[in-house]
Order: sequence, then C-alpha cells, then structure tokens
Amino acid sequence: MRIGAGYLAHEVARLAGVPGDRIGQWARWGHIRASISDGEPHVYAWEDAAEALAVHDLLERGVRLPAIRAAVERLGGAGEHPLCSGELQSVGLLPLDGHVPPADLLRRGGWAARLEPSLRWIEVDPARMRGRPCVRGRRVTVEDVVRAGGEAFGCSAEQEADALRWWELATGFGSRHDGPR
Repeated sequence: MRIGAGYLAHEVARLAGVPGDRIGQWARWGHIRASISDGEPHVYAWEDAAEALAVHDLLERGVRLPAIRAAVERLGGAGEHPLCSGELQSVGLLPLDGHVPPADLLRRGGWAARLEPSLRWIEVDPARMRGRPCVRGRRVTVEDVVRAGGEAFGCSAEQEADALRWWELATGFGSRHDGPR
C-alpha cells in the first residue's frame, strides 16, 4: 500500500493552475507522466504535480510545448522528473531563475501561491494528509475548512482566510473549463 500523495488529473490541475483536461493531454504527449498509475484513472505522484507546475511556468514564459517535450526527452524522459531537475539551461530552455522552483512552489500551495504570494498558511506536503493542500501546521485540509469553516478546526481567522482564498484561486482554473468539482 502506498502512503503519501496520489492525485487524480483534476487535483493536479488545481495545483498546477490549468484546466483538468490539460493534465491528461500533457501526460499523453510525454510532458509529464502519471507515475503511480497510467491506467484508468491516471494517478499522479506529488513529483508529477511539480512537473506540471514547471510546464505551466515554462508556457507562461513563452516556451512552446514542442520545445518542452524535446527538453524532457533530452533529459531522460518524463519518468525522471526532468523539469524539476534544475538542468533546463543545459538543453536550451530558460532556467527558472527568478522563479520559485516547482517543488518549492508546490509545497507553498502550487499555482495559486504563485498568483497570491501572500498566502502564508497553505502547504502541500506529500507526507501530510496524503498530500492534500492543508492549513500549515495543522492536520486539516483546505477543502475541510472551505466546507465546515475554520472555526470547526480551531483555525485562526487568517488561516481560514488563506484557505478560502487558496480554494477560490485553485478551483477557478477548472471551473471555467471543466464545470464544478
């Protein structure tokens, strides 16, 4: 039995800041992979989610998907998590200089944390709460705070506000494209 993070495509999409169907496309095209299970449904590891963040970051910076795919291949394929390896400069892609490395960004809450760097109380740790976005230092997921309110879990007003803001940002990516989850 695997202990730790395992994500479905729509969960990776929330963390990476893209529509849910994009994750499946990137996996089919070899930009990322579903390293826990590539059967139906695809199950992605925490590191796969960090790779998806890296793909999104590179696209935002003007790198095209064919160039990303070529870099993934030159760095050993999607199975090695090459986009988080720090070796992008060696294959002609922009280094992630001036940007938070994908794994660090994922720990802080993913793409929503990039959009809103002031989110202090969100963490995504593969060893805590099965890798679900949580209130930092507490054993409570963001989704639980959204559903029941932070008071139910002893969260401060600031912790609850960060959880609500993270959820608003993270679910906004998919809701425009995929319908409500």
